[in-house]
Amino acid sequence: MSLGLYQGLGAGGPSAHSDVLTAAPDNIDSQRALVEEIKRRGRATVGSKSYPDAEALYSKGIEVLDLMVKNEKDESVIADLNKETAILFSNRSLVKMQLGKITEALEDADAAVERDPSYVKAHWRQGQAFTACGQNFEA
Repeated sequence: MSLGLYQGLGAGGPSAHSDVLTAAPDNIDSQRALVEEIKRRGRATVGSKSYPDAEALYSKGIEVLDLMVKNEKDESVIADLNKETAILFSNRSLVKMQLGKITEALEDADAAVERDPSYVKAHWRQGQAFTACGQNFEA
């Protein structure tokens, strides 16, 4: 994912989250810390309805978690990382719904279900997106 998504958010200027959006952690501990900070900020930006910032934050979190999965060998750790990624995809789906990006919201909800089929909220997000697309029979 290119850095372009993360630049110029908010009121037309640089994002208040540039520090985490441009971070490139090189070890597992710093990657985990970054993901936790992204989740914290993501919740705050959704709460304040700063949806473009939330979208960028969740995108960065997904990017970092996908990198962690790619570098992990332990299947149980990969499963846990996939569950975390599912939550971020589900959260980003909500954000995209709020931004009117219905098709993208559905794609994110699908990705969340794919990563963790037991995550009920991901199925809920799928239903919301299907309904918004006028595909009630799928919901």
